[in-house]
Parts: sequence; structure tokens; C-alpha cells
Amino acid sequence: MKAISLRQKIALILFGLYSSVILLELGLRLGGFLCLSLQEYRNKVSLTQAGTYRIMCLGESTTAVGKEYSYPSQLENILNQRNIGIKFAVINKGLSGTTTGSIVSHLEDNLKKYSPDMVITMMGINDGRHMHADREINNMKYENLDTKKVLLIFRSSRLYKLIKLIQLNIIHKLGEKKGTVPPEEIKLKNLINYKQAEKMYTEIIATDPENDRACFELAQLYMDDERYEKAREMCERAIEINPRNDWAYLVLGICSKKKIPHEETAKLFRKTLEINSSNYRAYIELGLLHKATGEYYKCEEVFKKAIKIRPWDEFAYAALIQCYEDQGKHKLAKEYSGLLDILGYEYYNPVTHYNYRKLKDIVTHHGIKLVCVQYPVRSLESLKKLLEPYENIIFVDNEKIFKNAIKKSSYDEYFIDIFGGNFGHCTPKGDRLLAENIANAICEEVAFMNE
Repeated sequence: MKAISLRQKIALILFGLYSSVILLELGLRLGGFLCLSLQEYRNKVSLTQAGTYRIMCLGESTTAVGKEYSYPSQLENILNQRNIGIKFAVINKGLSGTTTGSIVSHLEDNLKKYSPDMVITMMGINDGRHMHADREINNMKYENLDTKKVLLIFRSSRLYKLIKLIQLNIIHKLGEKKGTVPPEEIKLKNLINYKQAEKMYTEIIATDPENDRACFELAQLYMDDERYEKAREMCERAIEINPRNDWAYLVLGICSKKKIPHEETAKLFRKTLEINSSNYRAYIELGLLHKATGEYYKCEEVFKKAIKIRPWDEFAYAALIQCYEDQGKHKLAKEYSGLLDILGYEYYNPVTHYNYRKLKDIVTHHGIKLVCVQYPVRSLESLKKLLEPYENIIFVDNEKIFKNAIKKSSYDEYFIDIFGGNFGHCTPKGDRLLAENIANAICEEVAFMNE
């Protein structure tokens, strides 16, 4: 038998490694593919309806999530129920965690694939706002995507994301201080998908039962997936392992809001702050709790403490402004709104500005109607300024309609969280309100076209 040379051995090893990487990547991508299959199936069902007016919705999780209760699904039902003489098909191309650069990079392909008559956008929140010492904005201009293609392909791979997960666990093993899980941690649910994430966290806990970090991350996963009882159980387990895990107390409090009295929930948030007085999110949650019970003086106090900790961040500003509005203290609300304007938080960062305008140019070049939707509660003026001049664009204002709805009932009726500062991911009722408002704008446009 002929001896194998050293060069051949190296080649075989490299080929084996390459094959393993490819197989692993294919396996991970299969999981992601299955998660998107249901959404794509619904899109195909809409496309099979002959003679329909096709609407394609673009955005991130605020567009993608909700299944039959997502705003695109409800929008299709609402439009067709109005019987205005046109059959509508709404295509949901929202993708959780995406950025404007990614949306624009896939725009031409989506236009070719779905041939929409109208494109609706509600996007930009994942781009970030400004660069700070403790925050990296992982976003870039659309035109820069090709110049860094190799790096982007690698970073978009499931393998890269899996490596990031393993890296996080190794850091924990090497002696990361307990009780200091950072608020902007990379979440496994964003790296792969919920089912894979749950399985992998469960495996980590099985091999390392004292890993409070993994218990906490699994609790967050359950919370984001609205499995609150399981989230509570994992938080309690994390706390049992490590009584100094401030973030476990915080998530336990968030998941317990509707289960236990307000005062008991407040104790959990106070315990979070007792362990870590710099836990910004705990001040926000405690302030919202005081606001819900009408304890406005306490509400103002904790929101101001949050602002002191992170004076660049919009969350506490927006919450404090709403607190003043609820009390009729319009002068103070206007004063803090002015501070937001000075800081630039009502306006988009340069990357979002560039990508949004690029999207507008592409859509209008194809002769497709563009509908730009502002996020709930936020001012429409910032979006209009972003796209000046904006002839032939339909804008949808969701500021007053959501503020009035919240004032009549409660924030929790319309949002499940506060990830956007002064708004969050919508409940089915919130998505219904959003869909109805968009439908009104579309129906006005159709009526104008038929005149």
C-alpha cells in the first residue's frame, strides 16, 4: 500500500474539517428554515388568489411575530372585510432581528419574487441610534454590503452564531462574576431559533446544574416566547443557585406582574436594585409599576434615577414624559421632550437615513406605492424628515391613536414589553389597532385612485 505523504495528510485533515463545518452549517440552517416555512406558506396562500392587490410588509420583529395575530395578517383580514371592490393579499416579509441594511439588500429579490403593488415599511429600531462606549451598533449602509461580503457571509452563518454561544459559555466557565449578566447580552434565540435554543440551554444546564447564567438565559427565552410559568421556574432556580443574580430577580418580577400583587412585584425589583444599584432596567420596571398604581411621585423619582445612570438612553425619558402627560403636567412633558430632541433620539442615525432613502428610491423606481409606517406612540415628523422630499409616499401616523388608546385602558393592553423605549412588541390587540390604522390609510389611497 502506497504511503500517504505529509501534504496529503494535511489535505485530508483540511477536507475533513471543511466537510464537518459544511454539514454543521447545513444542520443549523435547516432549523432556521423550518421556522420561516410557516410564514412563507401563508405568503404563498395569499399569492395564489388571482386578481389580488398585493401588499408586501417589510420590517423586523414588530412586523414578523404574532402569526395569525401579526399586523400583516390582521391587515389582510381587515381590508378584505371592508368590501371596497378590491381583493387584497398581504405578504409578511418581516424578520426578527433584521436591520435596514439587510432589508434593502434583499429588496430587489423580494420585489421580483412577489411582484407587490404596494410596499409597507416599519423599520429602523434595530439599527440603533448613536455609538456609545458601551454599545456597538451592528449595522452598515446597504452599498457597503458587497465590499465586506466574505466577512458578512461568515457572520451571517449559523456556525458563527453557534461559536458566539459557546464563547459566552466558556467566558462563564472561566470565572465570570455571578450576578452581573449584562443587559445587552447576545440571546441564543436570536442566534438560531426558539426550539434549538431551548434544547441547547437545557443541555448546558444538564451538564452543569449550577450554571445560574444558563438558567437565567433560558428564563428569558421562555419569557420572550410568552411561557411565563416556565420563565418563573427557571428564574427561581437561578436565584437558588446564585442569590446575587440581580437579572434573575428582575425577570422573575416581569413574569410575575399579572400573577402576584403589585407590592410583591415591587419587592422583586427592589431586590434587583439592592444587589445591583446600577440595574437600569429595574428602575424602568419599578417606575412602570408605580405608574400603573397611580403613584406618580414614586414613578418620577425612579425614572429620574434611571436617566442619571444612562443619560444618553431614551427609555426613561420616554417613560417620564408619559408620566407627566398622564398627570396633565404638559409643561414638564414638553421640557423633557425637548431634551430628547437635543439628544437626537427622535431622529434616525445616518445609516438608517441612508438605507431608508435607498429603499424609497428602489420601490418608487419600480412604480410601486410606498407606505411608511411610524412605530406606535412615536412622532411621525421624524420619519417625514428622513424621507424629504416625500411626494407620492403614504405616511401612517400611530402616535395619537396609540396614546389615546393607552390613556383609556393601559399600556399592557397594547404592548408586551418596552423594548423601543416608549413602545414595544404589540399584543394581538395592539397589532389590531396598528392594522386598522394602516388599513384606513390604504383605503383612503384606493378611494383617491378610483376618483
